[in-house]
Amino acid sequence: MRKVLFVGEFIPQYRKDFFYLTKKALLENDVELEVIKGKTDRITALKNDAVEVEWAKFVPTRTFKILNTNFVWQPCMKDVRDKDMVIVENANRMLLNYYLIAAHPFSKYKFAYWGHGTNLQAGMNSWRNKFKNLFITKCDWWFAYTNLSKRLLDSRNYPSERITVVQNAIDTHRLREYYTAINEKDIKHLKTRLGIQSDMTALFCGAMYPEKQLDFILETCYRVKQEIPDFHMIFIGSGIEADKVEKASQQNNWIHYLGSKFGKERVLYFKVSQIQLMPYSVGLGVVDSFALETPIITTSNPFHGPEIDYLVNGINGIMTADNLEVYAAKVVETLQQKSYLSLIEGCRASSANITLESMVNNFKEGILSCLSTEKK
Repeated sequence: MRKVLFVGEFIPQYRKDFFYLTKKALLENDVELEVIKGKTDRITALKNDAVEVEWAKFVPTRTFKILNTNFVWQPCMKDVRDKDMVIVENANRMLLNYYLIAAHPFSKYKFAYWGHGTNLQAGMNSWRNKFKNLFITKCDWWFAYTNLSKRLLDSRNYPSERITVVQNAIDTHRLREYYTAINEKDIKHLKTRLGIQSDMTALFCGAMYPEKQLDFILETCYRVKQEIPDFHMIFIGSGIEADKVEKASQQNNWIHYLGSKFGKERVLYFKVSQIQLMPYSVGLGVVDSFALETPIITTSNPFHGPEIDYLVNGINGIMTADNLEVYAAKVVETLQQKSYLSLIEGCRASSANITLESMVNNFKEGILSCLSTEKK
């Protein structure tokens, strides 16, 4: 039986089902998947989204801060020796990657990257991306999150035939089941508890860190409230900047901060919301918006995750100029004119196409293709 090792800094809750389903799919093809996980650092732990996978091996991580970067060392070299393939996150901070690149020519394993293709939170000409580009082609295979990631790899002249687009997703089928099972009584009860008396509600659901620009979102909410007196805003999530939202909720009874919620427990809040506000750093949140029929409103900027490739402006979501006044005005217009209703069909169609099952199948097929291909 061939053996594949996936090394991760930690396992976020939205990846748990992915690893279980992938392990099962690979076993059916006589391939054993092993996963190594570490622990979250202090800042990441504030997001409160790490989970356990009982069959994953825990290897303690060591973190070294150099300038503004936390470098991570996961000493699992012994676990690599008998593997046919090793998959790692394409991140500058992961020190194990450089060891694997150096040892690759003298070892039997195929070496594969998994990720965005570039650091989308930094400029293309930033030192972080210039450094990343030195190693971006030093692998046998690439598992790119989306077609946007593939286009970035194509621009770096990485062989297209060695790229698998996994189409990054979450378990949208389960979310859809939760969503459709909600009844009017559930909705009425929640709205009564929050003091919501209209269909003028927006939501943010995600990690609360600087790249999300929570100040921008809060200022948008204040402007919308001036135009729509019965407007309410729901915040779900946690992170290093959650205190900004918590303070705003304490000062305004129409702002509701609910902390971290995952899976089924967050679905009802989408059901009572008409739109999702996420002007910056859109990632898998756009897949939530599709599955839970809550169109996302974002801005045109270069710092989104690769999943922004799924959003089609005016079809399954809205993208405005990167400007507070323009953004707030679009939120007001969307709520007052109920134009979000015309986007729901697009959300449903996108949700049907972007599924965890497709992601697992794409990942499996990429692994099998890599295993059957000569090392670079």
